[in-house]
Amino acid sequence: MPVPLQRPSAVAAFFIPMTESTVRCANCSEPLAGKYCSRCGEKRMGPADHTLRRYIEHLFEAFTNADGKVFLTLRSLLTHPGRLTADYLRGRRQPYIAPLQLFLIANLIFFLLHPLVGSNTLTTDLNTQLHYTWHHGWAEALVAPRLAARAVTAEVYATTFDPAAITLAKSLVILVVPVFSLAVLAVYRRHRRPFAAHLVFSLHFGAFWMLLICATLALTNLVVRLLRSINVFPSAEAVGGSIILFTLGLMAAYLFRAGRVVFDRETGWITFAKALALGLAFDLSLQVYRAVLFFITFWST
Repeated sequence: MPVPLQRPSAVAAFFIPMTESTVRCANCSEPLAGKYCSRCGEKRMGPADHTLRRYIEHLFEAFTNADGKVFLTLRSLLTHPGRLTADYLRGRRQPYIAPLQLFLIANLIFFLLHPLVGSNTLTTDLNTQLHYTWHHGWAEALVAPRLAARAVTAEVYATTFDPAAITLAKSLVILVVPVFSLAVLAVYRRHRRPFAAHLVFSLHFGAFWMLLICATLALTNLVVRLLRSINVFPSAEAVGGSIILFTLGLMAAYLFRAGRVVFDRETGWITFAKALALGLAFDLSLQVYRAVLFFITFWST
C-alpha cells in the first residue's frame, strides 16, 4: 500500500531553500526566472546594486547616456523651445522626465552653482530685501524694531538672515510657478486650455530660466575676468545692466518660440507682444516670491 505524501512541517518548511522560481518581482509580484521580470521588465536587485559605486554609475549614465531621459529632456528644453511642453500635452511623455522633476533638477543645479556664480537672484539677501525690492518699505518697517530690540546692526542680523534665506529659497522657489501659470492662463485664455497645460508650460519655462541664469552669470564672470586682464574695469552698473538686457532678450525669444509651438499659431506681432507680457509677468512672479521669502525668513529668524 503506497505511503501518502506528507507536507513538511512549518519548521521544516522554514529551512527549505528558496529557489529562483519562488522569488517574486518587487514591482508586480510575478515569479522571477531570471535577471529581469518577464512581465514588467523590472530588474532583480542584488547586493551589488546597492553599493555607492553603483549609485554613482546610475547617476553618470542618466546624464551621459544618449538614451537617458535627463539628457534628452534637457536637450529638448534648451534647443527646441516649447517642444517639451507640446509633446507632454499630446501624450508623448515616455522619452522625458516629468515637468516637476525637471524643475527640481534645474533648481538643484542652480543652487549647486550658486556659490560659484555669485547670484542672489533667488536667495535675495537682507541688503537687497531692504533696499532693492518693491516691498522694501514694509521690510524696513519690520526689521528696524527687531534690530533695536536686539541691539544689533543690519550687518550682524544679516549673518543670521542670509543663510536662512538660502535654505528656504530652495523649497520656496516653486511658488514662482503657480503665479506665472496664472499669467500664462490670462495671456492665452482664448485657447481654452486646461490650467494643467499652463502649469506644465510654466514648469518648463521656470527650469529653462534657472539654467539660463546660471549660464549667463558664468559667461559674465568669464568676460569680466578677461576684461580685467587687459586693464578694463567695467562698472557694476554696466555689468548688471548688460546681464538684465541679455537675459530679458533671451527670455522673450524663448517665450516667443515656445508660445508658437505650444499654442495655436498667431501673427508674429501678437505672439511677440504676448512674449513680452509673459516676460514681465515672470519678473512679477519673482517679485512675489521674494516678498514671500522675506516674510518667512524674517519670522523664522
